Amino acid sequence: MSSISRRQFLSGNAVTAYVGPCPPGASAAAVIEACTGCGKCMERCPTGIIRIVGGLPSLDFSQGECIFCGECAHACPEPIFLAERICRFPHVATISDDCFAQRRIACQSCGEACPEQAIRFRPRMGGPFVPELDGERCTGCGACLGICPADAISFQARTVEATDV
Repeated sequence: MSSISRRQFLSGNAVTAYVGPCPPGASAAAVIEACTGCGKCMERCPTGIIRIVGGLPSLDFSQGECIFCGECAHACPEPIFLAERICRFPHVATISDDCFAQRRIACQSCGEACPEQAIRFRPRMGGPFVPELDGERCTGCGACLGICPADAISFQARTVEATDV
């Protein structure tokens, strides 16, 4: 048996599963618990990447990138956003072997679109340059995702590497 929030129970809007990713600064748990699906965040998003899916906000990076402006947080009347401003997502881009450059077809679309220059291109003998992603610089904004003609870019959870103290 799945649990639902009091708000969902009283409104009759039970949410089965959240499809995320969440707007920056919002956690999936907070969105499921407190979001009313009013769409104010979607209206205020300057890049138009927020969609209401199943009554909850979700980011559609195929439409553009997140510029971390905070307009969604300012517009939201519910307590789903953190107080501090967020400038990176808990995910990082990954580039698969479907990448045109990996398949010896010249393409640097993702690197040109990346505002953080997290995707650089390494020279390769006898072929086009190969993309390399710097996970530390990647904010997960999605600028590279929608621009990739091979659909070779996806996101994975950002891993925190343990360091010895």
